[in-house]
Amino acid sequence: MGGYVVRVRHDDLPGGPAEFELLVRSAAHRWRTVDPLLPTPSHPRPSAYPLLTVSDEVGRPVATGTMRYSWYQPGEVGRTWGVPDQHWLTPIVGGPDPGRALDSLLTSWRDQLAELPSGTGSESAAQLTWPARDVIGVLPLQRHGLLPHSVLAVRQQRRGVPPSLPPRDVTIRLADPEDLPQVVALLMEEHRYEEHFGGVFVQPETADQTRRVVARSLARSPSWIWLAERRGRTVGLIWVSPPERARWAAPLTSAAPAAHIGYGVVTADERGHGIGTALISSAHQALDAHGVAATLLNYAVMNPLSGPFWHRMGYRPLWTTWEIRPALALR
Repeated sequence: MGGYVVRVRHDDLPGGPAEFELLVRSAAHRWRTVDPLLPTPSHPRPSAYPLLTVSDEVGRPVATGTMRYSWYQPGEVGRTWGVPDQHWLTPIVGGPDPGRALDSLLTSWRDQLAELPSGTGSESAAQLTWPARDVIGVLPLQRHGLLPHSVLAVRQQRRGVPPSLPPRDVTIRLADPEDLPQVVALLMEEHRYEEHFGGVFVQPETADQTRRVVARSLARSPSWIWLAERRGRTVGLIWVSPPERARWAAPLTSAAPAAHIGYGVVTADERGHGIGTALISSAHQALDAHGVAATLLNYAVMNPLSGPFWHRMGYRPLWTTWEIRPALALR
């Protein structure tokens, strides 16, 4: 590793608090330079999760990576949203040669995964999230076999297409509790389509789990779920979590307040007629009126419909999740 030293720590920070603060500042400066909508890097907690550290030849930390592991049992909600066995690395990379530091960090992570006694079978993945515009990480990630899997995209206030009226015979309205069956049916159609891209795995429990989540959202007023109807038939929806329901999204961007779009769905036979544009127009008008500075959403890299649509609507990549399956395939 060209003189770099890698350690695994559980109870302290590399080089002491002062040296570690310099590393975080270095990473924060690069993030601000490549993308002002990125947040300030969070300080990891080595007492909570194992922490890989990469130091240069004189002992100064140039990268850290928090290692986290998740296992989802049959029947758990998380089983729908990825492989059961998930190994995550949260990197903070700085110093004068961040590409080299990231490469060393990934090599050490590979070695740590290889030493695990179990939990890295065929239904496993090694995953990390990297700033989309920080292109210095692309080649090291590729060299270790990781591939871009999904994108977290962002839209700033009042960006995107002008307000759009729905097509003739289509009405847009907020959903209420009476719409529960129609909303669940649309979401299950979306889940089954997303299965093609390896990010969703419909389980026997998925429909019931979806119904419970939708029922809670529809019980709120307003629901922040807009429906598109053509002659009384539900043909699409947009589901928004405003800032007070999307607090988990706040640390993902420097812009505040931040909202999140969980679903944008149009039935297969109605795509291409402007219904999706009309739905997102209704949502954007509400978000802009509420002073939401940034709206976030996720889409699969390989989905041929999502990326082009959301880019037209004013969204662009902020974070990219890279992964490799199974986890031990990491090079």
